[in-house]
Amino acid sequence: MLDPKAQTRKTIVKEIFVIHRKPDDGLFPAWMFKDGTPQDVWDVLLTVQSGLLPRRSEITTFLSEDEANAYVNKHPVGSEIDTSLRAAIKFTDAMREKVYALMDAGRLGQPHNAGDMESPLAFDVLKEAGLIQGYNDGPDIKVLTSIGKHRLGVLKNKYGDNWTVAAVFEYCIFNLPESSPAYVAAAYQYHYYITEDDFAAGYWWRDLECLVFGVESTAIIARDMRTKASKAAGEKSSIARCERRIALLSAMESVAERNPDVLPLGAKAIAGLGLARCVEESPSLWTQGQGQVDEYLGEIRRGEAGEDLKARFFAMFPLKPPKRLKA
Repeated sequence: MLDPKAQTRKTIVKEIFVIHRKPDDGLFPAWMFKDGTPQDVWDVLLTVQSGLLPRRSEITTFLSEDEANAYVNKHPVGSEIDTSLRAAIKFTDAMREKVYALMDAGRLGQPHNAGDMESPLAFDVLKEAGLIQGYNDGPDIKVLTSIGKHRLGVLKNKYGDNWTVAAVFEYCIFNLPESSPAYVAAAYQYHYYITEDDFAAGYWWRDLECLVFGVESTAIIARDMRTKASKAAGEKSSIARCERRIALLSAMESVAERNPDVLPLGAKAIAGLGLARCVEESPSLWTQGQGQVDEYLGEIRRGEAGEDLKARFFAMFPLKPPKRLKA
């Protein structure tokens, strides 16, 4: 199981640059200086990509230009950034109060690129599929034609400005497979804009990311490769096991032929003598299996290793007829 506290994705720097902000700047972070005198700050705008997720931008504020430049030099484009050490400066009391306020307002912990407000992924997929003309241009003519004027009127009356979302999703329901990216994108928008079920929308969004960025297809390929490798390894192991049984029985026959007097010691004892010879003659074959000699003998004796080996075994160790118990 994965370590639940460990980082699971590498976050790679895609863009990074510095912006000098003065107190009269509209984007100046005045909240940082609630109890002090405002001074110039340097914002580092960082665009990163975590794993296969869409890119996202972040801002880290520094109180000196040297600190900002040092941060930029430490994180050049293409480098990995340690997401466990994102705080570039120590939290002041004012900064902590800001975090507390965001926490109390329920505005912390929001997923990155969680929907259309941050990423146009769903729109891009639907546009590429030819289902919409653009972000604000409504459904494509084929969607409108397929649904028909009467049904479009119903959707407009029921969903108002969001009728376009409903129309595209309805078209997908009747015309596209559920696993297609366009269907998933339309389902996401339906729940995000119409049902406002953020839980369902979140699942559709993550499914869309997995499909579009090849996560699922890559996982399936990896799974199939592991299955094939496991099957091949199993076949190789089965062949090696067969070779070890044959080699063991041949060595036992050689021991018995050279010294027939040892046969009364029994199959297990003869196998022990034969095993030493097997290992000496073919050490690579016997890197495994030396502890399974008893199993090999049982498989040979029962005929599971083939009737030929079974016959050769009983030629050395004939079955003894059962004896009647004395009264």
